Amino acid sequence: MRILWACYLFGVLLSLEIAQAQVEPLNGPEEAMQQFARLLRIPPEVPACRAVSTSVEPQGDVILEDLSWASLDGEQVPAYLIRPREGKGPFPAVICLHGSSGSRESMIAEPFGIGDWKRFGSDVTHQRLLGWARQLARSGFVTLSITQRGLDHRLPNTNDRAKDVLVHGRTLMGEIVQEIRQGISYLEGRPDVDPSRIGVGGLSFGGITSFYTWLADDRIAAVSSICGGVGSVETLLREGSPGYHGFYWWIPDMLTRGDQGDFAAAMAPRPLMIWAPLQDIGMPASGVESFLNAVEPAYRRKNGLQFLSVHRPPGEHAFSLEAFSAMRRFFTDQLVP
Repeated sequence: MRILWACYLFGVLLSLEIAQAQVEPLNGPEEAMQQFARLLRIPPEVPACRAVSTSVEPQGDVILEDLSWASLDGEQVPAYLIRPREGKGPFPAVICLHGSSGSRESMIAEPFGIGDWKRFGSDVTHQRLLGWARQLARSGFVTLSITQRGLDHRLPNTNDRAKDVLVHGRTLMGEIVQEIRQGISYLEGRPDVDPSRIGVGGLSFGGITSFYTWLADDRIAAVSSICGGVGSVETLLREGSPGYHGFYWWIPDMLTRGDQGDFAAAMAPRPLMIWAPLQDIGMPASGVESFLNAVEPAYRRKNGLQFLSVHRPPGEHAFSLEAFSAMRRFFTDQLVP
């Protein structure tokens, strides 16, 4: 009995030590990025990227380039680059990331606006914001639209792929983030892009991958997450609908290092925009409040509240024209001198 009691006390003490470790603050962006890279199971070093261009085509007021590169495991990453046809570079750039029912094609489609789109493998149309990467290019940005791993024709799907990489000691979110980081490396090497003015933005699936790439790579000058599930992982588990997000969304051990707000606070005052509709099922309003309780004081301490843009309109999970306007205004303010 004494042995059992001693084991119990040891377990309690160990649990207390772990709990204390969980609440230790992250000491600045460098430590936060290193910790987050470890959670994602990716190397913190800047990844290389050698992209191959298969076509360059003038289309009205922009030039469209079809390109791809090999990811760290050799899989080809398809992307479209659009640059303004007129104007003198180097230009600011934005990596554009779609939601789970989109693709690089949906982000460069014409005309710009809310329109019908068919998800890969489905005959059913749904409405979504089309052509927003092309529209950003018309506003003076170079845009890089990536079809993300596990979506559209990049099979297997995210759930099956996540299971595969997890048992091999990796994470799907880490693999996705690394491909986005490769996109940054590619843009840095282009003479028509200003490497100090590269942003990342996306919707839903692309909103969270944008945010998590920002936590792992300080080359991102500004990030915009639209309905990206940014708020509080802990709150989503306790008060929200965890089943709304697939396996890709969950990062093993994350809450032993900090919640989303803890990591974002450590990045202050790097430019950050969050679009968080009050009825978005993927990001409970109480979780967004928890996020802001951690992040706003950190930005205030760094005299950087002007770099934190948080929108909480009424409504549900959607990339609206209003959200796009806010994103474009944010990138213009933060990336255009």
